[in-house]
Amino acid sequence: MNSHLPPIDVVIIGINVTRYLGDCIASIRDADYPQELLKITFVDGGSNDSSVAIGRESGVQVIELKDEHPTPGRGRNAGLFAATAPFVQFMDADTLLDRDWLKTALGHFDDKIVAVCGKRGERWPDKNNYHIIASVEWHYEQGPCRYFGGDFIARREPLITEGGFDDLLIAGEEPDFSARLRRKGWAIWRITDSMTLHDLNMTKFAQYWKRAYRSGHAYAEVGLRHLSSPERLWARELVRISITALFPFLLIFGGALILQPLVGLLLALAVALKPLLRIPRIMSQYSTTFSVALLYALHAVFVVYPQFFGILRYLRTCLGGTPLHNIGHTVR
Repeated sequence: MNSHLPPIDVVIIGINVTRYLGDCIASIRDADYPQELLKITFVDGGSNDSSVAIGRESGVQVIELKDEHPTPGRGRNAGLFAATAPFVQFMDADTLLDRDWLKTALGHFDDKIVAVCGKRGERWPDKNNYHIIASVEWHYEQGPCRYFGGDFIARREPLITEGGFDDLLIAGEEPDFSARLRRKGWAIWRITDSMTLHDLNMTKFAQYWKRAYRSGHAYAEVGLRHLSSPERLWARELVRISITALFPFLLIFGGALILQPLVGLLLALAVALKPLLRIPRIMSQYSTTFSVALLYALHAVFVVYPQFFGILRYLRTCLGGTPLHNIGHTVR
């Protein structure tokens, strides 16, 4: 009866995920897919809680990396190279798999598609402003796309052939790998069907800052790496963040230089607050309310600054500084 369905390896990565791992595994076992065709592997990046014990008690394969400086790519590679099925579903431990996802996603593969990704939603979308912003960010359109994120299903063999993820990147390993796969002629397909529910679990401004800071670092590291490729992945984003963050201060300085500080300040405010003009488009594009669109626009106004500091941090590494490392869930 299940002869037409392929085996799937499900690779979960995480560090100190005691509060999530049991639910994540349970969601996979509740999937509308023959359980005898699913093999679940939890790759632990170096937890100091009971994550490994929970994985073993759940009866899944556990791979312990015990990394001093863990990276998502290293965890995904460990699961990928231990897999044997023709397809691999990747997940973060703080996500829940949609019951219908696996069968739905498999129906979209063809000879040229290497990976399929769907909609990641927030488990608690209205918990606070940080979760509301994340809920807006998870909206994507269906069709061919540049890259997958942390949750996706893919053909195992092409991922192995291309060497897997770059396990040195602290972030941005998925877009980097996606670009390499697409240069080999593969396509990545995104659908609007629900794939996973995610718990951002963000309650503090410091967490918001670190997330944006790390994304800026990734834009710089990955963007400069692919600068010589025809696509120039993330080059536009890198330039946009740098100009948007710097230009208001240049206007203020210019105004002071010509003894027109008020003019410089007003021009700087006009440039910095330009994302507020996108509120009607945000409301239409994401089918959301004015208040949510305003919040997201204000996020767009501010987020470029921690991102720009992340860019500067990577440039410091390029000039001989100490590389940025992950330490558990934190970044230094």
